[in-house]
Amino acid sequence: MTELLDLTQCEDFFGHCPVHAAHPPRECQLNFFDLSTHTACCALCVAAQPLDTYIQVRRSSYHDVVKVQDISRFADISGVQGYTINSSKVIFLRRRPQPRPPKGAVGASLCTVCSRHLQDVSLFCSLQCKLDAAAGVKHVSLRALAAPAAGHTHSSGSSGGGAPGTPSHLAQSQRAVADAFNPASDSDGMADFHGPAAKRRKGCPHRAPSE
Repeated sequence: MTELLDLTQCEDFFGHCPVHAAHPPRECQLNFFDLSTHTACCALCVAAQPLDTYIQVRRSSYHDVVKVQDISRFADISGVQGYTINSSKVIFLRRRPQPRPPKGAVGASLCTVCSRHLQDVSLFCSLQCKLDAAAGVKHVSLRALAAPAAGHTHSSGSSGGGAPGTPSHLAQSQRAVADAFNPASDSDGMADFHGPAAKRRKGCPHRAPSE
């Protein structure tokens, strides 16, 4: 149980392995988890010690997933919602923030811990929720979970951070495009601009100065 908790709480995935830092980044990417040492490792670490304690972690929609056939060798994942991605059945390691209820048709059931809508009749949206239920956790608010993430996104954006391709980066890009095509919000500032490149508004008559 402890190693599974460490698996869901590990934040080192998809970084660079410090042991094999001299190798190309793609070869030393931390996309494995060693259940015996409770640490993330890379494919070179696995090749050096081919034990049966490694599980590969994959990425889907900015979230960490594991194949059902891989994790089922080490844990009972019954009741966890599975998803088919690239012809493989996977489960999410951690619950995902949900700032607002989904639109359209609701799922067949709700996660018993965080109340996320699920596609099938299942009990948990992720391995983390199943482990929390076993530990006695009754309810976790996805909206409260999304609030700190939103604050973090704002602070990172103000300092120039935020990796391109992340959901927060895409949201900022969409807002920038919307502002570019909706100049009404800047109309007051443009009214006071009288530089050489300023254009006269249509419909405003131009009269000669009175004598």
